[in-house]
Amino acid sequence: MLDIKTFKLRAKHLYPKSGLKRKEVVLKQYDSFLEKNGLQPGLESLNLWLDDLLKRGLSSSTLGVYTYDVLSYFELMMFDIDEKKLKLLKKRLPPRNVGEVDFLTDDEAARLITMTPSPIRRLIYALCYAYARRLGEVLALTRKDVDLEKGTITFTILKKKREEKATYELESWIKEMLLKYDNILGKKRLFDITARAVEMAFKRDCRRAGIESRSRDLRPHILRHSRITSLRNKGVPLDLVSKFVARHSRFDTTVQFYRGITEEEKVSIPKAEEIFKGAG
Repeated sequence: MLDIKTFKLRAKHLYPKSGLKRKEVVLKQYDSFLEKNGLQPGLESLNLWLDDLLKRGLSSSTLGVYTYDVLSYFELMMFDIDEKKLKLLKKRLPPRNVGEVDFLTDDEAARLITMTPSPIRRLIYALCYAYARRLGEVLALTRKDVDLEKGTITFTILKKKREEKATYELESWIKEMLLKYDNILGKKRLFDITARAVEMAFKRDCRRAGIESRSRDLRPHILRHSRITSLRNKGVPLDLVSKFVARHSRFDTTVQFYRGITEEEKVSIPKAEEIFKGAG
């Protein structure tokens, strides 16, 4: 019923190994429930599964973990989800503890890239950030994907049960880095390094650049969030960010998952007391 194998391939660069293993266990339980009851994956069957888990005495916090694991599957496998039904489903769950600000500021991103000592990781971070790409999409780059004469770079983008090519202008600073590090890049694939190695080094590179966690999930994927959030904050039209940069299949995915709230924005919220100034 569920394509857990494809999910694992897509998710292995997004979650730590232990987290991905847990998701696999949860998805297998959900898949078994679907097969036993002749159901299809989706919000309706997920609600029925939660009812079944409640009868078995699972805590609300555990239900929350299980639900978000399945929702991560729906998101990564590009399911068409009814937002109203999703909101109703989430009302059944306890509040989710997620860092309010899950992106790097422009200054932090610049410090990270310039202060990372490894030229290979420096280039990987630059590509993740500049083109808002996932780590796996960057590590999959080959020599043929970079056309120095035309000044383009082409990524293979993950979509629901398929892949598509996305070609962007090769920014001058990226081109300079590619030429500078040419002698240490791979002959076929540009990067002879595993995603796990990059993940492990990322937090160290953040600390070296003076970037504090502040409850943020400091993994390379945050660079994609950071670029998209930066473009949104700079007033780039949201449909352009969604379709051309993020390459989301659904416009509301950009709205829902890539909206970081800055401290400046929070301070700018008008206080209620202002309406009483001068009154009476």
